[in-house]
Amino acid sequence: MEMKEPKIIDLTYTLRSDMLVYPGMERPVFQWLGRVNSEGYNITKLTMLTHTGTHIDAPKHFLDDVACVDEIPLQRLFGRANIFRYKKEPEGQEITLDDIVSSEFQLEEDQIFILETGIEKFAETKLYNEKYPFPSEEVVNWLINKKIKAYMTDATTVDPAGTKDNTNHHLLLGAGIPIVENLKNLQLIPKNEYFFISALPIKLKGRDGAPCRAIALTGF
Repeated sequence: MEMKEPKIIDLTYTLRSDMLVYPGMERPVFQWLGRVNSEGYNITKLTMLTHTGTHIDAPKHFLDDVACVDEIPLQRLFGRANIFRYKKEPEGQEITLDDIVSSEFQLEEDQIFILETGIEKFAETKLYNEKYPFPSEEVVNWLINKKIKAYMTDATTVDPAGTKDNTNHHLLLGAGIPIVENLKNLQLIPKNEYFFISALPIKLKGRDGAPCRAIALTGF
């Protein structure tokens, strides 16, 4: 029997020298080291932070003596996923466990959890880094108890804007759960449809995070 080819949805922001970044962070720098009209080939030097654009936070991001990005098992970053689509207008508010439970959202153990906050509507504006909804500590502990493989979101971080504590990062990463931030196009994933997600990082030895190319596979 002929297998049906899945549809691929790109969930990744394009890296650009003028892209929006998290406050205080540096933008990528692209430098031509070779051009066809002079050296006979095109080659580029790229200088960037590990947490630029769509990227993965390894446990090493906030903790020591834990897994670095090259040590995260790849099965944690590829597999079945379910999206909680937050319906309220992004105002920098906390998402409560009641918000999730009352929506009849279903999440199986060992799935990848995806949070769609709706913040993509503010992409490339400062509001993107200010108005994203974020999960409460109770939600994060609920997800940890669900034994999720990974936490993924369209928001720039899992903690409230301007926080100094980064409690949600510490909880998730302390439980060995990698975090993927700055996803886009989540609204293109059909509702109530079986799908896979893949967000595999560049394999950087001993590092705290890395850019990734995130995609959804649908239409099985």
